Amino acid sequence: MAATTTQSSSRPPAQPSYIFRGHSAAIHSVQIIRQNRRLLTGDADGWVVSWNLESKRPVAVWRAHEATILGAEEWSTDKIITHGRDSALRIWQLGDGDEAHLSKVLPADGSGIHRPKPWLLHTLPVNTLNFCAFSMCREHRDSTQQQTASHAGVADSILVAVPARDDKKIEVYRFPEEKLVYVVPQVQPTDTGMTMAVKLTYHRPSNKLLLIAGYEGGFTAVHLLGTSSQYSSEATTDPALQLAQTIYLSQPHTQPILSLDALPDAKVYFTSSADAVIAAHRIPELPVDIGYASASSGEGISELESSSIGPSRPEHVSAGPAAEDNPRISTTKDEDSQSLFQAESLSGLQAEPSKPSGLSSLLAKAAPQPNVNPKPPPPQQLTIQPPFQTTQTKHSGQQSLRVRSDGRLLVTGGWDSRIRIYSTKTLKEVAVLKWHNDGVYAAGFSEILDSTDERLSGLSRLQKQREVRIQNKHWVVAGARDGKVSLWEVF
Repeated sequence: MAATTTQSSSRPPAQPSYIFRGHSAAIHSVQIIRQNRRLLTGDADGWVVSWNLESKRPVAVWRAHEATILGAEEWSTDKIITHGRDSALRIWQLGDGDEAHLSKVLPADGSGIHRPKPWLLHTLPVNTLNFCAFSMCREHRDSTQQQTASHAGVADSILVAVPARDDKKIEVYRFPEEKLVYVVPQVQPTDTGMTMAVKLTYHRPSNKLLLIAGYEGGFTAVHLLGTSSQYSSEATTDPALQLAQTIYLSQPHTQPILSLDALPDAKVYFTSSADAVIAAHRIPELPVDIGYASASSGEGISELESSSIGPSRPEHVSAGPAAEDNPRISTTKDEDSQSLFQAESLSGLQAEPSKPSGLSSLLAKAAPQPNVNPKPPPPQQLTIQPPFQTTQTKHSGQQSLRVRSDGRLLVTGGWDSRIRIYSTKTLKEVAVLKWHNDGVYAAGFSEILDSTDERLSGLSRLQKQREVRIQNKHWVVAGARDGKVSLWEVF
């Protein structure tokens, strides 16, 4: 059963370490990237600013979109992904060497000034009517996939989840191919409302790809990706397209879900809403075999049949009832066994086969049946589960929920202008940060790095030590409606 606690905060607000000024519109996206060396901020006018966290100065300023920035993320060390309400997701070339060619003039310092943009690598038209930001994760590959990608000249690939044109569905694209690879259908039979938040992650215990979604009706669902479309209850015209299996459904909120995030191992995730509840959800234990046949399940039989001499298999040669009843059992053997099999086939062709009679005679005259895998029975109806734990915070409208990289803390930005930090283990409020006078729309953490990590080069020893100290601080960053971004040092 779900554990519910009621709490109130009595801790006085701390003071920020620094305030970033330069945006003239509300801040909707903040992200600390590049191993805590850069801060990305995006505002309601579509401007993106990359700040140097050591010097607190802008290093790149450009208008990435014609409308509100919904989200931004880094892809490796030289690419930036931005998502705007102008129905576009864009990927920019922005490494340290590219910053020298970009403008340092902040948006508040003049809109008529020409500011060059980074090199645009990809543009994807997406649905943004529901204010849902994208989610990105790096794709895990096996050795065969890695070898194929290397031959194609692709160093690393990512998966990006966005709401579909039907706003109750979700699409997942692979970059740099810009290829649609997964579709998450509408949750059935419950009407969850439109998609409001998504999180794409790998479940570490099983290494399976999950998409966690929050919906307008206060529902949240976990979808297991990688299901072959031929076994889905929803038809698709692309046989290579993968669909999803919903493995968890809950309704912990009475209002639309505003944000969600998961622990690094994806065993537990958290949701926040327009109501005052923060909920924790346990990912159900994933089965070892989901029960969907792989694309190669019928290849062994096909290859064996094509290797036999003659237009059809001799009547006295049989693969056995188990192989005929279950097409997933492959009849492919090693080279010696195949040679013996072919020799027996030749001897069978030279000798006159016995004349069938009775039922065998009727079956012999029947038309050959196609070698297809039967569809599995329809999945059982999904039941709505209670969340693992909830807390009634008494503060409505907590959004931009983010979990720190060590999994110990989560942060939210509130409509009441407060930044709240909670323990992921107990969901108890451990800190309240108050500086902004307007609602906080975006919040986040820096990455927890190894204190001995010094991967920078080409700097003087003193400068290097100073930047490493900045990198190793435990930062909280928040952007608000007032156009300002606050930076806080926490435990």
